[in-house]
Amino acid sequence: MNPHVDLIDIDEQGRLVHPRHASAVPPEDVPRVLEKHLRLREDTTDIFLYVHGWRTSSDAAHDAAQRLFALVDTTMAQQPRSYPRIRRFRPQYVSVRWPSHSLPTPRGYRTVRDRTAIMASTGQTARLIGSVLGYFNEHRQPPEPGPDVLASSYGQYLHCIGHSFGSRFLLHAILESTRRLSHGGPNTLAWPWASSLYPWTLDSLTLFQAALPADSFLHSPYAGMLKPNVLNAPIAMTFSPADRALGFWHRQAEERQDAIGFRGATGPTASLQTLPLLATDQHYKLLQSTKLLNIDASSHFRHGKRRPEGAHSDYFHPESAHLLLSLAQAAR
Repeated sequence: MNPHVDLIDIDEQGRLVHPRHASAVPPEDVPRVLEKHLRLREDTTDIFLYVHGWRTSSDAAHDAAQRLFALVDTTMAQQPRSYPRIRRFRPQYVSVRWPSHSLPTPRGYRTVRDRTAIMASTGQTARLIGSVLGYFNEHRQPPEPGPDVLASSYGQYLHCIGHSFGSRFLLHAILESTRRLSHGGPNTLAWPWASSLYPWTLDSLTLFQAALPADSFLHSPYAGMLKPNVLNAPIAMTFSPADRALGFWHRQAEERQDAIGFRGATGPTASLQTLPLLATDQHYKLLQSTKLLNIDASSHFRHGKRRPEGAHSDYFHPESAHLLLSLAQAAR
């Protein structure tokens, strides 16, 4: 399968790059460009937005998105009965591309780390990703809560997927939208947060090999993810000790701290649940009270011994697609 993926490009300042002119789009023109570039189909059931990670070219980012989403399509086609709450599946896929290249060294790691911090702290990247999500949020039919079984629920569900440093951008986008709400802003992330058609919800968040210190959720700003926010789901985070980028390189650049993608999040323990990355014929049992979900992928994310980053990008497995579809089902 070779699924269609809509591409969104941003520059080092976090500005939207025009899909045809390759120039930065002025903030006031962002809604018009997104409206023309992104078209939400009426038959869409699930919207997936993917943000790539470290050392990924534009072409490689597109290939990665297609590869991951092809696994989702294939897994659903092969075993639809594994996700009985997804009564029909018509996905729409989006990939956000950003300048992530650097040398595979501690200095290169710090370069991209600092770049993501600047892009996020200026608010441009968080607001831009938020505006893309906000476009879909304004145009979708929001899911309607059903009975406890939820088999009759319907609507268009919104899912986010981040890899490596892409995880930081998604977390900042969620925190930015939550700050807007806490200050009395409208209940949506539409650019520039001018619409209050209905409450904003994000229905799942999956972070593959997140390039964040393992104790991130114990400290600001990411501790804010444990407070009430626009994410209506746990934060699912894979980890594997075969990830050399987040083991060796991360420790060299982050004062000897382990990364979430290397050992999982370490706290707060009261909010944590740890599960293995399950085979496609097994079912996840998610605790309703869990906010942080560590997914031990060490049995699958293990290839890349000859690569400087190790298994950092070894997440293209049917089991990964099964996780995404399981979370999409749990949202219903």
